[in-house]
Amino acid sequence: MKGETIEAGPYTFSYTYHRGRKPMTIVPIHGLGGSKDYWQPIHDYPELAAYSILIPDLVGYGDSPAPEGFRYTMREQAEAVKALIDALGVKGDILLIPHSMGGPIGVMLAETLGPRVKGIVYAEGNIDFNDCFGSNLVITKYTYDEYLATGFEKGQEAMRRRGEHPGIIASQAKAGPVTVYRSSEDLVKVSKEDTLAGRLKALKVPVLAVYGEKNKGLWTSERKMAALFPLVYIPGAGHMMMADNPDAFYGEVAEFIKTRQ
Repeated sequence: MKGETIEAGPYTFSYTYHRGRKPMTIVPIHGLGGSKDYWQPIHDYPELAAYSILIPDLVGYGDSPAPEGFRYTMREQAEAVKALIDALGVKGDILLIPHSMGGPIGVMLAETLGPRVKGIVYAEGNIDFNDCFGSNLVITKYTYDEYLATGFEKGQEAMRRRGEHPGIIASQAKAGPVTVYRSSEDLVKVSKEDTLAGRLKALKVPVLAVYGEKNKGLWTSERKMAALFPLVYIPGAGHMMMADNPDAFYGEVAEFIKTRQ
């Protein structure tokens, strides 16, 4: 879908918004260095396209610029997405699909939205410090100035050598070093607090934990989530499960959403 732009309080958001006939809005939330682009295949699945689907670029990512003074905290990002939802006049029930860094943002957004949230598909969202290998590497290997000078480009080159998903490399390049470094600082801080799993449980809404099959057994958060919520693995997929195996990933989303009606 073609991106749109709207002013939402102090934020200028780039987003796509499909208005479906069913009374629920799906809101995917991308991760560190991501953008709305890698969620767009969701529109290829008729069983999901019947719902409204709102996909934002988080502040400082994609085509959503950061206003002066923005600190890139998970709390600020959650407040900004809430401002976007309000600015668009989104009504009724919401289903969140937070991925990676989007996890804590989704938790905080759900706490704000309250009973409007009818379900959460938690796609390898951050839960504890062990989920932070990439973001923690950024802030421990480099000072802020070093990362801006050389670290960001070195990280981009390392991603290319590892053969990581080209869409993520491109979207991270667009986000730039300030966004990635400042986001990493707060993502590590929030994950270290190790309260996110409990906060998810306290929401008292259905949660489906989704992990890539290639990452099975890799995360301590996986064990924590499996003890609290139903958990499924996406066959043949890694962290970018919605790109690695979109049929299986969106199939799980479609099955989950059926029970939220």
